[in-house]
Amino acid sequence: MKNIAFVAIFAVLAVAGCGPQSKGSTSETASKATPEATAALPTYDSAGVISAVNGLILTIDHEGASAAQLPAGRNDFTGYADVLAEAPLTPGQRVTFKFRKAKAGLELAELKAR
Repeated sequence: MKNIAFVAIFAVLAVAGCGPQSKGSTSETASKATPEATAALPTYDSAGVISAVNGLILTIDHEGASAAQLPAGRNDFTGYADVLAEAPLTPGQRVTFKFRKAKAGLELAELKAR
């Protein structure tokens, strides 16, 4: 009998935890980090070498951008289809690029061979 009561209480708590999502849910935050949402952010220029390509994430060894307070080093940049469509994506390729500092991280606004 105690086991049935325990299972019933557990079931009620499990169902209660399945309520509506909070306003700060991950899916809603991710939907705000679209190219349209960040297009109004300022862009910064830099140059570097593509180190790795993993889907939409490019790892770039770069010269930094003092205006963005980004020191020289290696960072991951998210590139959306409109930027990556005609961009050089070969590791070792020297590039110039423009980027934005978004809440979700660094985003490429432009990428060209150097």
